[in-house]
Formats: sequence, C-alpha cells, structure tokens
Amino acid sequence: MLKELEKKLCDNHAAWTEDNLWNAYASTRPGKVKGRSQAGRFADLVAIVRFALEHQPVLAPFAESVSERFNEWLMNKAKAGVTFNAEQLAWLNLIRDHIATAISIEPEDLELSPFSQRGGLGKAHQLFGEQLPSLLDELNEVLAA
Repeated sequence: MLKELEKKLCDNHAAWTEDNLWNAYASTRPGKVKGRSQAGRFADLVAIVRFALEHQPVLAPFAESVSERFNEWLMNKAKAGVTFNAEQLAWLNLIRDHIATAISIEPEDLELSPFSQRGGLGKAHQLFGEQLPSLLDELNEVLAA
C-alpha cells in the first residue's frame, strides 16, 4: 500500500517527495518534528502517514522508532529469560536495520546483502533454528507496528 501511495504522490504531485513532506511539517510544526528524514528514505513515508493521521504525536524518522522498539523488545526478551549470543545479536541488528529501511523482512530477504555475506538464509536457520520464521514474524510485528 505504501508503494501505491508513493506512486500516486509521485504521479499526481511530483514535488511531494518524502523529503519535501518532511520539510513542510518541520516548517509548519517545528515543535512536533524530531530529526530529519534521510534523503529519499521510503520507510519515512510510514512516519509521515502516522503523523498526518495523528497516530503518533511527533514526526520522527522511521528508523529511530524501529531502534527504540527493538531495544524494548530485547529488554522484554531478557526479562523473559531469553538470551542471544553475540552472533545472534549481530544478525538481529542486521534484521532491525533491514526493517528500518524496507519496513518488513521475509525469509528470502536473508539471501540478499548484507545477510548473504554472512551465510544467508542457511546461516540464519543455523543460528535461530526452527524459531526463525516466528522470530521474523514477531520482529515484523513489533518493529514496524
């Protein structure tokens, strides 16, 4: 749906890029805009829409909210007694970064860079076992919520 929205904005209002919309909000509501959209970052369209619909009180880069949710998710996992080793954490950080730019992650995304340079989907299965599909679903739900 976001790709459709972006296409409609581009087709009907070529000047309404993520960057220009962000800058317009920053000019008209400076106390409600935190940070800057990263140039051409498609995922920031999520933050703009949520802010425009008043689903979030402050317009902040999507990647920032993903990082905050990720840290909270890790703390909740630790409280529940779930621990991750250093290699798993490195992969989880890569997954977080992917969601921050692509809005979601699917198993086939693990065959793309930077995951492919670290062993791809096979390595992810080795690290997370049969929990990998449910872990990806959970991260999609929690981080992009």
